[in-house]
This record gives sequence, C-alpha cells and structure tokens, in this order.
Amino acid sequence: MRSSNRKFSMLGVLILTGMVTLSGCATRKYVRQEVGTASGKLDTRINETNTKVTETGERIDAVDRRAQQGIQAADQKATQAGQAASAADQKATNAQRTADTANTAVQQVNNRVTTVEKEISGLDQYTAGPPTTVTFKNGSSVLSADAKRTLDDLANQVSGMKAGYQVEVQGYTDGRGSENFNYGLADRRAEAVKRYLVTKNVELHRISVVGVGKANPVADNKTAKGREQNRRVEVRVLKTALPGRATN
Repeated sequence: MRSSNRKFSMLGVLILTGMVTLSGCATRKYVRQEVGTASGKLDTRINETNTKVTETGERIDAVDRRAQQGIQAADQKATQAGQAASAADQKATNAQRTADTANTAVQQVNNRVTTVEKEISGLDQYTAGPPTTVTFKNGSSVLSADAKRTLDDLANQVSGMKAGYQVEVQGYTDGRGSENFNYGLADRRAEAVKRYLVTKNVELHRISVVGVGKANPVADNKTAKGREQNRRVEVRVLKTALPGRATN
C-alpha cells in the first residue's frame, strides 16, 4: 500500500515537473517572441528617428546655405552701397571745389570790375599843374636853346612816371596875320614841342597837341614885347591820383 502511494507521489511529481518544464519553455519562447517584436519595433523607430534626423540635418544645411547666401548678398550690397557713398562723397567734394573755384573767379572778376570802375570814375579827375611856356621868333616854329632847356626840365619831371599823367601841349601865335595862317603856325609850334619831348623819353601816347592860333593872348598884341609873349607854346602836365598809381 505504501509502495503504491509512493508511486503515485512520484508520478505526481514527474507530472508537475513536466508541466513546470513545459510552462517554462512556453514562457521563454513567448519572451523571445516579445523581445524580438520589441526589438524590431525599436529598430524601426531608430531607423525612423535616424531618417528624421537626416532630413532635419538636410533642412538645417539648406537653411544655413540660404542664410550664408543671404549674408553674402547683404555684404555685397553693403559693399556696393559703401562704394556708391564714397563715389557720392567724391562727387560732392569735386562739386564743392568747382564751386569754390567759380566763387574765386567771380570774386576776381568783381575786383577787376571795381578797379576799372574806379579808374573810369577817375579819368576826369586830373589836376593840371602850372603851365611851362616856351616862346618862338616871329613866323617860326623852331625851338630855341632856351626853349629846349625849359623842356628838358619838364621831361625830367615826367619821364620817370609810368602812369597817372597826361601832357597837354597848346600852340599860340600873336595877333597878326590871317586866322588860317595862325592856326597852321600854332600847330607846327605845338608839334615841335611834342617831337622834342618824345626824344626825351616822354611817352608819345601821353601827349596831346592842339593849335589854338591867336586866341587867348597873354599880353597886348599892340607892342613888340606883348606879341613876343603871345608867340608861345604852353605845356601842362595833368596828374591823377588813381588807387595803386604812383605819380611821383
């Protein structure tokens, strides 16, 4: 009886052990299946994540390239703008220089106009000095030695003057003879004085002559002494004191 019980007990143990063994095998298989399934899903997710990372990197690279291109374009435009600003500054500088030059030229012209206006306004502002008189023999226009010495003194006074003066020469006769004859004789006497002054370095263009004839006598034509005084040439030096002109 005890032997039978031990047999049943052993059998029960074997059956229980088999069940546990089978159950363990089933459980490991299930675990392996689940692990395999989970591993596959994990690999899939990893692959998907890697793909997304790659795509994101590519998008970042594209954005970076566009950003670099934008920066380069902005730098280029900034450089062009700087060059344009420099060119504008240079043009403004050149324009200012041109304006300054024009203003200087205008000022110079204004100064010249002012000087000319002063000279024109002073043309009639000559002051006549006292007359220098030389006399002639009756009917003659030849200068005597005394007349030449007198004219030498006059020439010495004006020959060193460079500007601001005129020499006025007027020829006269006594009251005898016709008017036409006396005009011609007065002209010849004035011309003789003019020629002599030119030989003494008095500038020709500064000498004006006129034959007055028997007009404006300085003495009585009824006496020989009076007629001698009337046969004359009067020389006057007219001076002006224009700005910048030395008259000495």
